[in-house]
Amino acid sequence: MTVPVVPKSRAGVMLERVTPETLELYAPRLAAITSGHIGKDNRSINFLHPYTSAQSIELFTRVAPTLTLTGPGRVVMWVARLPAEAGEEALESRDLDGNETAFPDIVGTVQLAFHVAPNGQFRSEVRKLIVDDRYQGRGIARVLMETLEREAKAGGSTLCLLDTEAGYAEHFYSKLGWTLSGYVPKYALTPDGKEKRDAAFMYKEL
Repeated sequence: MTVPVVPKSRAGVMLERVTPETLELYAPRLAAITSGHIGKDNRSINFLHPYTSAQSIELFTRVAPTLTLTGPGRVVMWVARLPAEAGEEALESRDLDGNETAFPDIVGTVQLAFHVAPNGQFRSEVRKLIVDDRYQGRGIARVLMETLEREAKAGGSTLCLLDTEAGYAEHFYSKLGWTLSGYVPKYALTPDGKEKRDAAFMYKEL
């Protein structure tokens, strides 16, 4: 399923719902985007140095079994695709080892997870909202989140949750109507292992 959108200064962005089969193909590109985030500002995304391309890929492929579920515990995942327009330089993507990856037109992703607990199946959670640093500020993350929220509501969720590194994306989520519930200090190590950064926990009633 694809959803056409028009982000700032660029046309033709498509959101594609990911299947287990396409996830296997797209995972190296998603891993490359993730590595770019880790390398910028020492952002905390699951890993400590040294980490490998295989670890980054597994971060995404591990959710494959949940993409086919239809009940509690299911995960819905999208990628944002932004093909180069006529006359533009082709997009490029490289992994940790400097090797080119396929699908360089994938510039972002997000996952929606529905809770399993019988007393909390009205809850859902945002996971791994990531946009290639080179394409931030074009409305791609907003489109991913708006699509996620519509899917969550359609799936019966009335409360959506997320956590993010404190001070990093709180303002973005606040503009989308999310409410800060609080902070947990020293929640996660930075990739270099030298600093523990705070986490912000947020929610939105759908």
